[in-house]
Amino acid sequence: MNKIEIIDGEDGENRNVTGTYNLDNNVYEWELETDDGFTSIHFKVVIDDMGRIENVNLEDVEDSDCPAINFGEDEGIEIYDEILDFVNDNGYDFIGEEFE
Repeated sequence: MNKIEIIDGEDGENRNVTGTYNLDNNVYEWELETDDGFTSIHFKVVIDDMGRIENVNLEDVEDSDCPAINFGEDEGIEIYDEILDFVNDNGYDFIGEEFE
């Protein structure tokens, strides 16, 4: 299994791409969304024994917020950048206004 895989997606102004990320043999599902020029990436994380899932924003990860995530804000931002580069390099470009 590759470190990052894309499952599905569409490019454009309202880009939406889903995939998986393998971090130390823990595979997380992620969703990237671009809306109004802003891109967010969330990991889908099981948060309890009942199987409830929470979307964790990679730009705002804190260890105490979600015990199922074993990394902090710096690692979250690194993973965010890595996934964003991978998505862009694989043809799911943001197509919209030019931003400065």
